[in-house]
Amino acid sequence: MKKSLIIGSALLGLTVLGTITGALGQHQITTSNTTDLISNGSSTKTVEKITPVCDGTIVTKNCAIEGVNYSAYIYHSAVIEKSHDETTTTYDQAISSYCTLCNDGTYSPSCATGRGACSNHEGVAQWNAPRYSSIPVYNTKNVIDTPAQEPYYEKIVQ
Repeated sequence: MKKSLIIGSALLGLTVLGTITGALGQHQITTSNTTDLISNGSSTKTVEKITPVCDGTIVTKNCAIEGVNYSAYIYHSAVIEKSHDETTTTYDQAISSYCTLCNDGTYSPSCATGRGACSNHEGVAQWNAPRYSSIPVYNTKNVIDTPAQEPYYEKIVQ
């Protein structure tokens, strides 16, 4: 009589068990379909194993989604690209003006083109000689500090 009572209550416990879904705030908890029978010699108990549903933000460990159990299920949000501009300066030699070049390598102070223009500088070497000067050239380049990243789930199956 005692054995049939234990078996009958165990069967009744198995028929009552199933998948139960309850809401706990915004998070759902589902019970698995497996049960454990625990016997201490005089009585037998049926214990349900509860597996939380993974949401990726609060429930992230030892959870399940669509029948797959995960030891880790973590949501990583999107990362916006971060960058800054860097400006470099180089110098080019360019013609800035034209002037009279004297034979001693100097230019006429007034850039005169008539007689006596380089009289104290050993005469004229070239009329309308180009004068060069350094002109700054600014180059701007965008440097990416952190690349953009799409959102993703880090999943580790048990």
